[in-house]
Amino acid sequence: MSVNKYLKLFFTFKYYIFISSMHLAQNINHLRTKNKLSQSELGNRLGITGNQIGRYEKGTSDPPVSKLIQMADLFQVNVQDLLFTDLSSDTPKFQQPEIPYTQQDESSVVSQLNTEMRKRLVIYEQKIKELDPDLAKDWGIE
Repeated sequence: MSVNKYLKLFFTFKYYIFISSMHLAQNINHLRTKNKLSQSELGNRLGITGNQIGRYEKGTSDPPVSKLIQMADLFQVNVQDLLFTDLSSDTPKFQQPEIPYTQQDESSVVSQLNTEMRKRLVIYEQKIKELDPDLAKDWGIE
C-alpha cells in the first residue's frame, strides 16, 4: 500500500472518530447556551455538578447514557442528533421520539444508538474497501 493511500485511509478514519465525538461536546454547549443555562444550572437539572458539564463540553469526559437521555429530553432533541449531528449549524436529522426518553427503557435507547453506529461503520468499511481492498481483507472487512 502506498504511503498516500495509507494516510488517506488513516485520516478518513480519524476524521470519522473526531467528528462523532466532537458533536456531542459542541452540542451540549450549543444547546445549553441557546437555552440560556449556565453550566451549574444544567448540572443541577441533571443531578451533577457544573464542573462535570464543563468536562462534557470540553470533550474530556463523556456522559453516561442516562445523562444523554436526560439532556435529549431537556433540550427536546433526538439523542442520535445530540451525538451525531452538528446542531449549531445543521437541522436535526432524526425524528423526536413520541415517548420521552426518560420514560423509555434505557436499553432500547442504547439499541437505537447501536443501530445508527452500525450504519455509520458500514459506510466507513465500504470506504476502506474502496481505498485499500488488501487492507480491508487483512482487517476482516468482506
